[in-house]
Amino acid sequence: MTTPCVPAVVFDLDGTLADTATDIRRALNRALALDDLPPIDLSTVRLMIGGGPRLLVTRALQKLGADTGQYAIDRLTDIFYDEYLRQENVESRLFDGAKTCLDQLRSAGTRIGLCSNKPDKLCQKLLSDLGVANYFDVIQGSSTGLPRKPDPAPLLKIIERLGSSPAATLYIGDSKTDVLAARAAGVPVVLVSYGYTARPAAELGADRVYDSLADIAGPPPLAISA
Repeated sequence: MTTPCVPAVVFDLDGTLADTATDIRRALNRALALDDLPPIDLSTVRLMIGGGPRLLVTRALQKLGADTGQYAIDRLTDIFYDEYLRQENVESRLFDGAKTCLDQLRSAGTRIGLCSNKPDKLCQKLLSDLGVANYFDVIQGSSTGLPRKPDPAPLLKIIERLGSSPAATLYIGDSKTDVLAARAAGVPVVLVSYGYTARPAAELGADRVYDSLADIAGPPPLAISA
């Protein structure tokens, strides 16, 4: 059965639209080095991404067996944020099919939003560096005072800002966190198969899984088969 086309789409960012793990690792390892802590390899960092900078730092400290007290986490989170904001996103890139998907959505008149656990400034800088910020009607990071995903509040807020409703919006992500947020918000959700998750996307409970974002939007846009 095919659902009607939806007028609004909300994307996750890291692991969904853009492969950012290498740049995130660079900033994280510089922050760790300032505390005389060893670097973390890329494959491990990929699986730490998704909950925002503080959770990333917490996971890193736990992995290294370092101090995970509140002061240590807060301090290193601030250092990581400054390092990441200062550096250029030189190694981050859009995943194959992402630009095609955004072009198709824009041509169809679909409202496009971004809902990320990444802080607002980092979202804006990354999308600008990737040359796609202008595709988005609303860009919402985690600097809003709302709880982070998987709480549904940030997703519901961006849907409101897009002038849509949960039933008339599709959420596109890459992780269990995205599925939980969408389900709690009453929003249809699809995942990409290549994201930052230890479990295969097909096992995470989404309505559908795609190997490329280019396969999601096309004429007619966003017809989701279940």
